[in-house]
Amino acid sequence: MSVYEMAKAYYPRLWDKSRLEALVAAGRLTEVEMEEIINNKEA
Repeated sequence: MSVYEMAKAYYPRLWDKSRLEALVAAGRLTEVEMEEIINNKEA
């Protein structure tokens, strides 16, 4: 399972936005992927 797939599965239940931002800072997730995850969960 990729980091992107894990983030999609765990946000927001287990991982919050700050966790996603940390993954972006570490280069494991892109800004676009993070926004996609956040926007899809809010819809």
